[in-house]
Amino acid sequence: MFQRINVHPENPQERNIENAVKILKKTGGICIYPTDTIYGVGCALSNAKKIREIESILYKDQKSKEGKRKFSIVCNDISQAQEYAKIETHNFKILKKYLPGPFTFILPSSQFLEKKFVEKRKTIGIRITDYPITRMLIDQLGEPLANMSLNTGEENRGNPDLYLYPDVYNGVDVVLDAGVLEGGLSTIVDLTGDVPKILRQGKGEFNE
Repeated sequence: MFQRINVHPENPQERNIENAVKILKKTGGICIYPTDTIYGVGCALSNAKKIREIESILYKDQKSKEGKRKFSIVCNDISQAQEYAKIETHNFKILKKYLPGPFTFILPSSQFLEKKFVEKRKTIGIRITDYPITRMLIDQLGEPLANMSLNTGEENRGNPDLYLYPDVYNGVDVVLDAGVLEGGLSTIVDLTGDVPKILRQGKGEFNE
């Protein structure tokens, strides 16, 4: 059974975040946490086994995951993101302008990422959220989160109670509950080509 920890959305209690980090570190746990868009489900980026488990939680009844969502990486800053993505000067300026914020930027994977991960990825989605709970969680964890959004339908976005159906909570170790969020998805922007391309319009307004 998962442990549910109530956390203040603007001034998160440090001890509550510490409890979640202990679970992520000691047991290699899976966590549900709030972001500046909707709740995400993730684990320590170094925990390849748990990344596979997250996929199995979200796609439990699907025989094939081809064409389905891939995990993104939630970092605390651009410097941390540069370990996992190749960020050229022109893209660095874009990231500096829009992050932290409700965006996912698709970038070429770094060699470090290609060697480290469970699957070969030529590109990777990078998120840097401005939500205090997520930032404190990553800071105390000491590494980014491998993240997937709990996007279970328009009516469920932002409400953790509606996420916690059996297939999910049977695979999750800890939930950081900040109450109901505004909802909405991140805006996804592909930066791998000559010009930025919006793949999904979400909360973030992108103008380049």
